[in-house]
Amino acid sequence: MRMRSVLTSLALTCAMGSAVAGPIHTLYDGSGSPTAQGWSMSGNVTQVSAGGTTQFTTANDPGNRTSQFGLFKYDTGASDYIASVRLQVLSSNYNELDAGLTFGPFGDWTQGTAARVNTFMIGNGVVLWGDLSARVSLDTSVFHDYLFRYNDGQLSLYIDASFADIASGKATAALSRMVEASSATSHIGNVVWGDATNDPGVNSSYIVDEVRFQDLEAAEVPEPGTFLLMGLGLAGLMLRRRS
Repeated sequence: MRMRSVLTSLALTCAMGSAVAGPIHTLYDGSGSPTAQGWSMSGNVTQVSAGGTTQFTTANDPGNRTSQFGLFKYDTGASDYIASVRLQVLSSNYNELDAGLTFGPFGDWTQGTAARVNTFMIGNGVVLWGDLSARVSLDTSVFHDYLFRYNDGQLSLYIDASFADIASGKATAALSRMVEASSATSHIGNVVWGDATNDPGVNSSYIVDEVRFQDLEAAEVPEPGTFLLMGLGLAGLMLRRRS
């Protein structure tokens, strides 16, 4: 009886595995409206699809605030995850805390400034934080994969990196910092992109090829030694019964 208890305990202890990354999912394939593929939308944006990609355009009057903005949100429910959007900027401008084109993890825009500070803006030839605190020069007029990883308050942006290299720590972030403390951080798990403002003259026109996502804590799996110990446990039980 004592041998049985010891072996069973060892097997159960080792069976408590660690989390592993889940598969990479395509959340939007670039064709048609994102809302038809499970995304929620705020605002009003012109969408024109062709050749498996879609162009999104907003146009605010220079002198008046209008309703021309368009944000898309997908709630993944994840807490440690990577999201990517592959896009080409035709034109995109911004002002402090308001972007013609934004990308980030926080989906509650009622938090206003707090939420926007903790996101990325993609403009003409530049990628930067929403509060303009740091930026990276880049030819945004060609297609790039813009990827972010969010985990435990750390938000990092990568450009043209692979999911595997980001998950393993091999990729170098273009921008990275702990997000500013705010109630916006209670809305993690989202993938958000689009034109975030209806400010006069702050507009965007860009083409999206695809949006992808990977949960880095998708499942618990047994440690490598689990199956061996479970086998030993069963063998021990069989020997116990025969003796």
